[in-house]
Amino acid sequence: MDFKQRILTALNHEEPDRVPVMGLIMDPATVNHILGRDNPDISAVLQQPESRAGLMQYMNASWYDIYCGNFADALEAAIKLGFDANWTIYALMQAVEDPQAKLGISWRDVHGRVWEMGDVEGAGLTFNYSRPLCITEDEWEVWVADKGPMFDELVKQTASFHKELAARYGDRIMPIGYAAPGIFENSWQPIGFVNFTHMVYENPDFVRKVVAFHTEWYLKCIDAVMQSDVEVVIGGDDLAQKTGPLMRPELIDRLYGESYRRVSEMVHSRGRKLIWHSCGNIYRLLDKFIDWGFDGIITMEPTAGVELGKVWEMVGHRLALIGNLDVSYLLVRGTREEIEDAVRQAIRDAAGGGGYILSACHSHPLVDGTRLGWMVEAAHRYGRYPLA
Repeated sequence: MDFKQRILTALNHEEPDRVPVMGLIMDPATVNHILGRDNPDISAVLQQPESRAGLMQYMNASWYDIYCGNFADALEAAIKLGFDANWTIYALMQAVEDPQAKLGISWRDVHGRVWEMGDVEGAGLTFNYSRPLCITEDEWEVWVADKGPMFDELVKQTASFHKELAARYGDRIMPIGYAAPGIFENSWQPIGFVNFTHMVYENPDFVRKVVAFHTEWYLKCIDAVMQSDVEVVIGGDDLAQKTGPLMRPELIDRLYGESYRRVSEMVHSRGRKLIWHSCGNIYRLLDKFIDWGFDGIITMEPTAGVELGKVWEMVGHRLALIGNLDVSYLLVRGTREEIEDAVRQAIRDAAGGGGYILSACHSHPLVDGTRLGWMVEAAHRYGRYPLA
């Protein structure tokens, strides 16, 4: 089997020749490590007022090329390590001077979020959601009206990004297009979680308007991803945190269930599979994922108490499972023996009969390229069907 057949066979709950391995490689620090490059100290440049303006101008003018180049490198890194697939994600941001930000600069996305850049223990740069820009209903209305052209540009660039990467790398690895963030995150993050949850009860008509807007926009992004002819699509919303869902599952279903069903229907109408990403403790949402029409789930965060074997027992016959290998310790500082043991355990827990794709549970700059290589090697060694 080739990498594409291997992934699709597993997603159909059938046994391929071996357990597929999917990469979540995207952070420049991890990419540079795998490709043998040094990490540039961009934060040091940004801290110098005389150089910051020039770098901001360059990044804003060349954002698409920079971003596409980073993911091209990520796919090269995934190919080098022997992955069968790797996710590809497009985001459009603009750099602005920001006295509230540590580096004096932050990034604004089309939805109304502030993102800040920082160093992670010297391993490289990371972008993190910092604060909302549309706290009131009026602010949200003005933002959406003003950013119409940027929404259109994001959809256009999303299509170009995925087409380009699929054309360049589709014969060597399976790029899996990821439309992110999703409807839930796009609804509350530009407003702020406390404000948004108050509005759910105090201003429900506005909340329905926000959800409807982001549903229609997200469907356009899903369509843009599928213009690349990728056969597997990832959608995603972090619907949970360490101890459980961010809202009652019944409330999430009432606000977003129909939107998620529309996403599933669109993907399935094009003959594609839909994988859903959510961090956190998702046990109480598993039945919802099935009801909303998802084909599989990715992450299954072990530091949130999610056990792969338990998820397999609950829904493994209905949902393909991807992920669960820890990125807090195992793929950062773990020994080769620990990684091999974890891979073997994951295969024992979920790979019988097909339906499991081995993967890290997530990505961040401290995920170590050497340890990702050990993970892939162990999967190739222990994941051949019929399983021992």
